[in-house]
Amino acid sequence: MTDPACLIARARSLIPDLRSRAAAADADRAVAGESVAAYHRLDLYRALQPRRFGGLQMGFDVFSGIGEALAEGCGASAWVYTVLGEHQWIIACMPEQAQIDVWGDNPAALASSSLAPRETAKRTDGGWRLSGRFGFSSGCLHAQWAIIGARAEDAAGNRPTRYMLVPMSEIEIEDDWHVLGLRGTASRSLVIRDAFLPEHRTVLLKDLMEGTTPGSRVHSDYPLLRAPRGYLVPFSLPVVGFSLARRALEVVPEMLKSRLSRGVHDLAASEVVQMALGEASAMIDLATLVMRTRRAESVARVEAGEAITPLDVMRNRRDIAHATDQLRAGVQKLVEVCGARIVYDKDPLQPLLRDVLTIATHSVVHRQLAMVPYGRHLLGVPQPAGEA
Repeated sequence: MTDPACLIARARSLIPDLRSRAAAADADRAVAGESVAAYHRLDLYRALQPRRFGGLQMGFDVFSGIGEALAEGCGASAWVYTVLGEHQWIIACMPEQAQIDVWGDNPAALASSSLAPRETAKRTDGGWRLSGRFGFSSGCLHAQWAIIGARAEDAAGNRPTRYMLVPMSEIEIEDDWHVLGLRGTASRSLVIRDAFLPEHRTVLLKDLMEGTTPGSRVHSDYPLLRAPRGYLVPFSLPVVGFSLARRALEVVPEMLKSRLSRGVHDLAASEVVQMALGEASAMIDLATLVMRTRRAESVARVEAGEAITPLDVMRNRRDIAHATDQLRAGVQKLVEVCGARIVYDKDPLQPLLRDVLTIATHSVVHRQLAMVPYGRHLLGVPQPAGEA
């Protein structure tokens, strides 16, 4: 049986190849098929997949660690891995028949997503009908299914959010991914025209957030499926940014060691430069320490079957949002000390900056969305009714 250390080592073995393809992924606005094939070949996509369907059923720390390792090679390639790999968790939370639909004939099947509920699905016999345009579907070029977030209107007029599985054969992919960073993720928009979504291919977001999904009963031996989704999500996509920031911290000192300011002054001898590097390294190292500490604690609690409270969920999101903000500030400090060369597309720091800035816009690490709920808690102000 594959153990966690082996899986992480396999991911690390791909770093040189991913790094060699990173520029092409950026230029092509798509990760190379060879990279995704390697993820399949090395069983990386099986990390969170249940054993019943051929998966390895690993802890979330293993999956997250794989994402960190891959990002040392290429941020976009790691992002595509973490998106598609995390969705194995969502599929496993769905009713048993949905899992059979996805993995029964193809255990290697993957799903991309567009999770923000932009449209309303209309109730019909046996399920819902859905139309609309759904953006930011990272990895969609390598997926056989898509998980679409939608407000699902019932007979009483209630519209709770559901995540709905749609086959890619019923979806049109719109090539609109012209962006600042993470260009290689091909996070294009999905267009759906009056698709029928059977009842069993959906799961309530509320159940995902509470760890009470149908899949938790299908796979009773898998603690991850009983964890509130919001408790562990901060250790999924955001970890890519942590690796990119550490890469920037490796790149910049090497660049500065032999550089002269205006051809005269040795930058490495400047206390201003030394101070900036010290501060940037503190920001990035401490942010990484916070993330890894919280991740280890959280996974241990999930695997021990401990009860996870809404406050625990809010604290994880708060801490990873703050840590990501520190990463961004640390990388920007490195940019400032490097001077005008960052404007050149061939500068090795530029793609790292673009990717870190793009990651910092993701809703999981959005500062207001992360800090306000915790502030309300400290003040004793009730949280608004509705879903997290």
